[in-house]
Formats: sequence, C-alpha cells, structure tokens
Amino acid sequence: MKKYLALIYPIICLIPLAGFSQLRVQRALFSQYQFNGLAVNPAFSSLDQQGRITALTRNQWVGFEGAPQTQTLTAYTTLPNEKTSLGGMFVHDRVGVESEQAFFLSLAQRVQLTDNSHLAAGFTSGIGYYLGNYGSLTDQDPVFVNQSSWRANVGLGLMYFNDRWELGFSVPYLAKFNVGANNSTTSLSALRSDFYLTANYRFNANYFIKLKPSLLVKYTAGVPLQYDINMNAYFEEKGLSLGLGYRSQAAVTAMFQVKLNQRMQLGYAHDFMTDISLKHQMGTHEVMLNYRFKKARKSYYDSDERF
Repeated sequence: MKKYLALIYPIICLIPLAGFSQLRVQRALFSQYQFNGLAVNPAFSSLDQQGRITALTRNQWVGFEGAPQTQTLTAYTTLPNEKTSLGGMFVHDRVGVESEQAFFLSLAQRVQLTDNSHLAAGFTSGIGYYLGNYGSLTDQDPVFVNQSSWRANVGLGLMYFNDRWELGFSVPYLAKFNVGANNSTTSLSALRSDFYLTANYRFNANYFIKLKPSLLVKYTAGVPLQYDINMNAYFEEKGLSLGLGYRSQAAVTAMFQVKLNQRMQLGYAHDFMTDISLKHQMGTHEVMLNYRFKKARKSYYDSDERF
C-alpha cells in the first residue's frame, strides 16, 4: 500500500495547480511517437533515468494550402530520489488560419513492482494561446472576425514497463476551460477526451539486430477508432534504426533514426497517404532531433538502449 501511496501522492498535490482546457478537440499524432512519448503520455519520463530533450517538426499533407503544421519541444529529467521525474513541453500548432502556442509541465512517479518491472503514473497541466485569424479570409463579410483566447489543460497517464516491453494508457484532455477570450465568457464545458493505449516489445532477432513492434490506439467519442502499427529494426553497431508503419485508413509510414554521436539522435519519417481524397499532395514529413543527457547514476536496466 505504501508503494501505491508514493505513486499517487505527488500527482494529487499538483491537481489544484492544473488548468482546465485543450488546445483542440484532438491532439496531433506523430509518426515517431515512440521517441516523443511525452507528447502522448506524461508517465513516459519514468522509462529511464537519463534526461532527454526532443525537438520535432511535422508538416502534414505538403502541397495543401493551410495544411496542419506542428512543432514540439519536450524535455524531462529524473530527480535525485530516482523515483520522480519532471518534464516540460512547448507546442506550436497551425491549421489554416488557426494557430496555437502552449506550454505544459508534467510530473511522473514510479514504483517498483518486481525486480525488473515498474508502474508509473504521470500528470500534466498547461496553458496555451489560441488565435483564429478569420479576418484574413475576407475583407467584406463581418461574420469572419478574429477570435482569440487563453486555454488551459490537464491530463493523466499510466505506464507499466520492464526491460522488454511497455504498456501505457493516457487521457490527455479531461475538461475545457477558456481562461480569457475576446468573444465569449469564461466557462467550463464538457469535452470529448482522447484516450491513448500504447504498447511495444523489444527482442533480439540475432546478435546485431533488435526488433521492436509497437502499437498505438486512439479513441475519441464520435470519431472512428484510429490505430498505428509499427515495426522498427535497430542495428546496434551502426546506431541506426529503420521502421515501417501503418495508420488505419490514413497512411503508410517509412522512418529512420540514426545516432549522430553518443548523445544525439536524428530521425525522419515520411507518411504516404492512402486516402484517395488526399492524392493531390506530397505526403507528410516529420523530422526529430533527440539529445540524451549523460547518465548520472546506474540505470535500473542493464541496457539503456530503449530504441
């Protein structure tokens, strides 16, 4: 019982500091979500004891005017007690004439269940600024006026993991609240939350290749269930990872990640759209740069290659 109290106590203490809204009804999906997990699940920072900084930019449906563009910058580190980790994320999101910038803080607490397995709970909260530049659409119709507001967010996540596999569940958005708006009163309202389920498993194909199949399932009420299935192959001697993925009714993804040195990793993913309505575009491009801090203490796993 003490283990579970240690898991949830820091999270309960932070709830009064939480915001109450979303950036949009649905959060952007990333093809390289395995390497940018803090954007999906706030408990992700408990997976290892090395702090990381990850920058990612995603240009969706290149060739379409006003197509979605998203940039994220995430970072996390483990506190000296080795059980608590802190993280932060900055997001810039643009779709057509709408744009949002937001900053999130996260806290995760893990407990050891067995010799090599852990359970972690994570909490995230943030605030963002939304701008709808509708006035740029026309100079004559007074209906199209600019809209802006400050919005806040709270999210929760759980993750069970060991040296071979991880299983995570998260709810990024729980409520909607405009902190201040130029065209509406401040109010709390119901929200269609996103539910994420993630899983992956690592095993050795032979003495120089490791394989990692992974799955992401996303559910939002009133929206068709979406899932990503991926397979990554990691060539340890070369510091290279190659992968293929499929997103339901949307895209086939090819990706690679390469180590630039012992601390830095570069990744790229290209989505080939399968939706015939999007045939007149040049796919989706995603670039990631990941930096891993020097390990200050012995990891609770023999290997820190959580590729």
